[in-house]
Amino acid sequence: MTKTEHPSHVVLIRTPPLLPATSVTAQQGVPSLALAYLGAALKERGHRVTYIDSLGENLTSLRPSGVSGLFFLGLSSDEIVERIPRDADVIGVSCMFSNDWIYSRKIIEAIHRQHPSVPMISGGEHASAEPESVLNAAPSVRACAIGEGEETIIELVEAIHGGKTLSAIAGIAYLNDSGQTVRTPKRERNDILDALPWPDWEGLPIRNYLNAGLGMAAQGVRTMPMLGTRGCPFRCTFCSAPDMWNAEWRKRRNIAEIAQEARTYIDRYGVEHLEFYDMSPSIDRHWLDEFCNEIGKLNVTWNFPAGMRTEILTPETLLKMKKSGCYKMTFALETSVPHLIKSLKKNTKPKKILPLIRAAVKVGLISKANFIWGLPGQRKRDILTDYLFLVRIAFAGLHDATCFAFVPYPGSALHKELLAQGKIKKGPGYDEFLAFNVYNNPLRMKSWSDRISHRQLSFWTLGGMAVFYSSQFIFRPVRLLGLLRALFQRSPVTMLELALSGLARKTVLRFQTASAKRA
Repeated sequence: MTKTEHPSHVVLIRTPPLLPATSVTAQQGVPSLALAYLGAALKERGHRVTYIDSLGENLTSLRPSGVSGLFFLGLSSDEIVERIPRDADVIGVSCMFSNDWIYSRKIIEAIHRQHPSVPMISGGEHASAEPESVLNAAPSVRACAIGEGEETIIELVEAIHGGKTLSAIAGIAYLNDSGQTVRTPKRERNDILDALPWPDWEGLPIRNYLNAGLGMAAQGVRTMPMLGTRGCPFRCTFCSAPDMWNAEWRKRRNIAEIAQEARTYIDRYGVEHLEFYDMSPSIDRHWLDEFCNEIGKLNVTWNFPAGMRTEILTPETLLKMKKSGCYKMTFALETSVPHLIKSLKKNTKPKKILPLIRAAVKVGLISKANFIWGLPGQRKRDILTDYLFLVRIAFAGLHDATCFAFVPYPGSALHKELLAQGKIKKGPGYDEFLAFNVYNNPLRMKSWSDRISHRQLSFWTLGGMAVFYSSQFIFRPVRLLGLLRALFQRSPVTMLELALSGLARKTVLRFQTASAKRA
C-alpha cells in the first residue's frame, strides 16, 4: 500500500460494554480485534493513530451508567474525552453491540461538546446494522462504515481530510445536506486477506487483557484473539451477518501466515492460548485439516468460540482438532424442532449431531450447544421437544448447554420482520429497549412468541438449564465434583464454571466500586 501524502491523526475509540444488573455472563471482556485491524490499516497507509480502549484501560471499574439497572465496565464518557489529543483530525467511535449504544451515544455527544470541530465517524456491528438510527440520534457523526472497515476507514479519513464528497465511498451511510440518510453501494468483501496488515496490538492495552487472563471462551490463561477466515455463507434469520457482511465465506488467508502471526504473539507476549473469532470455521474440510496440522506445531491450546456447523465434521476431524491443541468447541444447534430449523434457515440435522457429541467427548473436547427459545412461532411443545433432546445430549456426554432467550438483533431478518409487524417500535425508548435486549438477563426476558409469555420464558429457559445439568450430573456425578473444584481453585473451564465465576466477579466489582465511592 502506498503512503498518503497528507497523513491525518486518527483517534479510534472503543466504547465500554453495558451490563444489566441481573445479567449473567461467562465472557468478562476481550481485546478489540476490530480496532487493532483498523489501526494497522491506517498506519500502513501513513496515518497516525491513537487508541482509546475504554474497557482495556480499566478492567475493574463497574459503575452505574445513568440508566436504571445498567452498569458500564471501563472508562466513563468524561474519562474518554479527557484522553482525546487536541491535535486529532478525525475521531472514530466503534460500537460493536447494539445494547451498548445508549452509552456510546452519550460518549459521542460528550466528545462533540469538547471537540466540536473534529469530524467523527462510527463503525462496528451496531453502526453497520442501523446507520440511519445512529446518524439521526447522533448527527455529529459524519458517516457510518458498514461491514468490513479497513479499506472504508482509509477512504473516509482521506475524503474528510481533503474536503471531498462522501458519495463515491462504497459501504457507508451519511446525512446529506437535506438531513436525509444516504447509503452508498455495498463494499465488496476483501478477497485477499493476506494483503491486510496484522492487527496493531502495540498501541492497545493488550497486556492488560493478557495479564488478567481474559478471553471469549477461555479464562485464566494468556489468550490472544485471531482470525483465520472471514464471513459466513449461511442466512440464519436470527443473525445479522447476512445483511451486514454479505453471505460469503473467505478462506483466502494462508495458513502458514496465520501460524507465523501466532508465533509472533507467543514470542512477544507469552501467549498460551489462541481464540479464532471466525464466524464459520467449519466450511472446508481440507482447509480445517491443514489448519490443524500447522497450528498443532505451536504447542499452545486454541479454539473457535463461535458455533461450528457439522456438515464437514467427522470423528477423525474432531480427533485431529484435539491433537492439534483444540480443547473446546460449540455445536451450532439452536433447536431440535424441524419446523423451527426450517424457519430459521439453519438446515441442521440434530440426530447427526449426537454421534459427533459422543466422538468429541471421547477424544477429550469440552463441548457445548446453544438453544434459543421465545422465537416467533415457537410453541410450548417445541420447548418440551428440546427438553427431551437436552437429556439425550447430556447422556451423550455434552459438557454445556445454554438455553437463551431469543434476542432480535438489529440487522437480522427476524428483527426486520418484527419491526414490520409493529412488535418492535423505533422512537422514544428504543435505545433503552436495545440496552436490555440481551440473551443473558433471566429477570427481564422477553418472549416473541404469541404462545409463550415473558414470565413463562424465564421459567422455560432456567428449567432447561436445570434439566440439562441435573441430567449430566446424574449420568456423570464426577463432573459435579469437577465443578466445585474449579470454582474453589478459580480455574473455570466449562461454560457453567465460567458463568458462575463471572457472576462472582461481577458481584465483587460492584461491591468494590460501591465501597470506593463511599470512601
